Amino acid sequence: MDNRIVIIGFLITVLGVSLFASSSVTVLSEFDNIPKASFITYYANVTTYPLPFANYKLELINSLKEPEYDFEGKIISEGHYIDFYIFDEENLKLFRGCGASHNGPIECRDWNPIVERYNLTGTFTRILDPKMEKVNVVVHNKDPDKIIQNSINIRLESQYSGFAVIICIIGLVVFYIGLTTEKNIIRTKRVNLTKIKSNNKQNFQ
Repeated sequence: MDNRIVIIGFLITVLGVSLFASSSVTVLSEFDNIPKASFITYYANVTTYPLPFANYKLELINSLKEPEYDFEGKIISEGHYIDFYIFDEENLKLFRGCGASHNGPIECRDWNPIVERYNLTGTFTRILDPKMEKVNVVVHNKDPDKIIQNSINIRLESQYSGFAVIICIIGLVVFYIGLTTEKNIIRTKRVNLTKIKSNNKQNFQ
C-alpha cells in the first residue's frame, strides 16, 4: 500500500466534502400550523454568506400535502391549498394593512408581490435574486374551516457545488488507487519469492 497516495486521496476527498457542505446554507426552516382564514409571515435575512467571493443563488422550497386519489380517480384527500407570496418591505406593509385583499382603499389595489402563487400544494421551488438582502414570505390559508400544516425552507446554494462534487470524486479515485497499489506490491513480492525459490532449487541440483 502506498500510504502517500492514500493520504493525498483522503485529503482531497475531505476538501471536496467541506466545500460541498459550505456551498449550501439554510437561512430559514420553519414548520407551522396556519390558523383558519389567516396568514403567517416569514422573514429570512440572507446577507451573510458562508464563503467570500461566491456567487450564490437563493432557492425557496415550500412543501404542502397534495391531493390524494384512489385507483378509480376519486379524491380521498383534497390536500392543503394555500396562497403563497414573496414581498419587498413596502408591498408587504400594504398587503398586511389591506388584509391580503385588493379591495377597499386605493392603496390596497397597488400591492404587488415579487412571487405570487394561488392554490399551491406539493413542493414549489423558485430561484430568486441573490442580491436580495431580506426575503419576506407570506403563506395565506384562505380556508375558513381548516387549519393547514405548512413547512418552508429557504437556503443559499452556491454555483460551485458541482465543482466540489468533482473534487470529492477525484479524491476517492486517488484514495482507491492508493489502496489497490497494496495488492500489486503483494503480488510482486510473491512472484519474486517464487522465482528465488525456483533458482535456489536449480542451484542445489
